Amino acid sequence: MSDFEKRVPLGILDPGSRDPGFWLRFHSRVMGEAQSELARRKMADDLSVVDVLFAWRRALVPMALLAAALAGILIIGHEPQPPVQLVALEEVLAEDLNLLPIHSVLSGEGGSQAALFAMAEEGF
Repeated sequence: MSDFEKRVPLGILDPGSRDPGFWLRFHSRVMGEAQSELARRKMADDLSVVDVLFAWRRALVPMALLAAALAGILIIGHEPQPPVQLVALEEVLAEDLNLLPIHSVLSGEGGSQAALFAMAEEGF
Protein backbone atom coordinates (compact mmCIF):
# COMPACT_ATOMS: atom_id res chain seq x y z
CA MET A 1 0.00 0.00 0.00
CA SER A 2 1.45 3.37 -1.02
CA ASP A 3 1.73 6.41 1.23
CA PHE A 4 -1.03 8.16 -0.75
CA GLU A 5 -3.43 5.23 -0.21
CA LYS A 6 -2.71 5.34 3.53
CA ARG A 7 -3.48 9.08 3.74
CA VAL A 8 -6.57 9.08 1.49
CA PRO A 9 -8.72 5.96 1.93
CA LEU A 10 -10.30 5.58 -1.51
CA GLY A 11 -11.55 2.06 -0.80
CA ILE A 12 -14.79 3.44 0.66
CA LEU A 13 -15.66 4.83 -2.80
CA ASP A 14 -15.56 1.34 -4.32
CA PRO A 15 -19.09 -0.15 -4.28
CA GLY A 16 -17.56 -3.63 -4.25
CA SER A 17 -15.48 -3.04 -1.11
CA ARG A 18 -18.25 -4.24 1.21
CA ASP A 19 -19.98 -6.59 -1.25
CA PRO A 20 -17.57 -9.06 -2.89
CA GLY A 21 -20.03 -10.12 -5.63
CA PHE A 22 -21.00 -6.59 -6.69
CA TRP A 23 -18.83 -6.35 -9.81
CA LEU A 24 -19.85 -9.81 -11.09
CA ARG A 25 -23.53 -8.93 -10.70
CA PHE A 26 -22.95 -5.52 -12.28
CA HIS A 27 -21.22 -7.07 -15.29
CA SER A 28 -24.00 -9.67 -15.71
CA ARG A 29 -26.72 -7.00 -15.48
CA VAL A 30 -25.03 -4.68 -18.02
CA MET A 31 -24.35 -7.48 -20.50
CA GLY A 32 -27.93 -8.73 -20.11
CA GLU A 33 -29.37 -5.29 -20.86
CA ALA A 34 -27.02 -4.80 -23.83
CA GLN A 35 -27.61 -8.27 -25.29
CA SER A 36 -30.36 -7.27 -27.71
CA GLU A 37 -28.35 -4.32 -29.10
CA LEU A 38 -25.21 -6.43 -29.42
CA ALA A 39 -27.17 -9.10 -31.29
CA ARG A 40 -28.68 -6.47 -33.62
CA ARG A 41 -25.22 -5.11 -34.41
CA LYS A 42 -23.90 -8.60 -35.04
CA MET A 43 -26.70 -9.33 -37.51
CA ALA A 44 -26.33 -6.00 -39.29
CA ASP A 45 -24.17 -5.73 -42.37
CA ASP A 46 -20.56 -4.75 -41.90
CA LEU A 47 -20.57 -0.98 -42.19
CA SER A 48 -17.56 1.07 -43.13
CA VAL A 49 -16.90 4.65 -42.08
CA VAL A 50 -18.10 5.84 -45.48
CA ASP A 51 -21.38 3.94 -45.04
CA VAL A 52 -21.96 5.51 -41.63
CA LEU A 53 -21.21 9.01 -42.92
CA PHE A 54 -23.49 8.42 -45.91
CA ALA A 55 -26.27 7.42 -43.50
CA TRP A 56 -25.70 10.57 -41.48
CA ARG A 57 -25.66 12.87 -44.52
CA ARG A 58 -29.14 14.27 -43.83
CA ALA A 59 -27.98 15.61 -40.49
CA LEU A 60 -24.32 16.33 -41.26
CA VAL A 61 -24.68 18.46 -44.39
CA PRO A 62 -27.21 20.97 -42.95
CA MET A 63 -25.24 21.25 -39.70
CA ALA A 64 -22.00 21.83 -41.60
CA LEU A 65 -23.68 24.54 -43.70
CA LEU A 66 -25.11 26.15 -40.57
CA ALA A 67 -21.70 26.10 -38.86
CA ALA A 68 -20.06 27.65 -41.94
CA ALA A 69 -22.71 30.38 -42.16
CA LEU A 70 -22.38 31.16 -38.46
CA ALA A 71 -18.60 31.34 -38.75
CA GLY A 72 -18.96 33.69 -41.73
CA ILE A 73 -21.31 35.96 -39.81
CA LEU A 74 -18.95 36.06 -36.84
CA ILE A 75 -15.96 36.85 -39.04
CA ILE A 76 -17.73 39.59 -41.00
CA GLY A 77 -19.06 41.22 -37.83
CA HIS A 78 -15.63 42.05 -36.41
CA GLU A 79 -13.40 44.89 -37.50
CA PRO A 80 -9.96 43.77 -38.59
CA GLN A 81 -7.13 44.50 -36.18
CA PRO A 82 -4.44 46.89 -37.43
CA PRO A 83 -1.34 45.00 -38.46
CA VAL A 84 1.51 44.94 -35.97
CA GLN A 85 4.80 46.11 -37.35
CA LEU A 86 7.56 43.68 -36.46
CA VAL A 87 11.05 45.07 -36.14
CA ALA A 88 14.07 42.83 -35.91
CA LEU A 89 16.36 43.41 -32.97
CA GLU A 90 19.32 43.91 -35.30
CA GLU A 91 17.49 46.70 -37.14
CA VAL A 92 16.71 48.56 -33.91
CA LEU A 93 20.29 48.32 -32.74
CA ALA A 94 21.56 49.58 -36.10
CA GLU A 95 19.27 52.65 -36.15
CA ASP A 96 19.92 55.86 -34.29
CA LEU A 97 17.63 55.94 -31.25
CA ASN A 98 19.18 59.10 -29.78
CA LEU A 99 20.61 56.92 -27.01
CA LEU A 100 17.28 56.66 -25.19
CA PRO A 101 16.82 53.89 -22.63
CA ILE A 102 15.04 50.82 -24.01
CA HIS A 103 12.01 51.18 -21.72
CA SER A 104 11.34 54.72 -22.98
CA VAL A 105 11.68 53.58 -26.60
CA LEU A 106 9.19 50.74 -26.09
CA SER A 107 6.69 52.82 -24.12
CA GLY A 108 6.73 55.62 -26.69
CA GLU A 109 7.96 58.33 -24.31
CA GLY A 110 10.71 59.35 -26.69
CA GLY A 111 8.32 59.94 -29.58
CA SER A 112 9.06 56.58 -31.21
CA GLN A 113 6.43 53.96 -31.87
CA ALA A 114 6.35 50.88 -29.69
CA ALA A 115 8.01 47.98 -31.47
CA LEU A 116 7.77 44.22 -31.14
CA PHE A 117 11.07 42.49 -31.34
CA ALA A 118 11.31 39.37 -33.44
CA MET A 119 14.50 37.58 -32.50
CA ALA A 120 15.96 35.27 -35.06
CA GLU A 121 15.99 31.74 -33.72
CA GLU A 122 19.19 30.77 -35.48
CA GLY A 123 21.07 33.69 -33.94
CA PHE A 124 20.77 32.30 -30.42
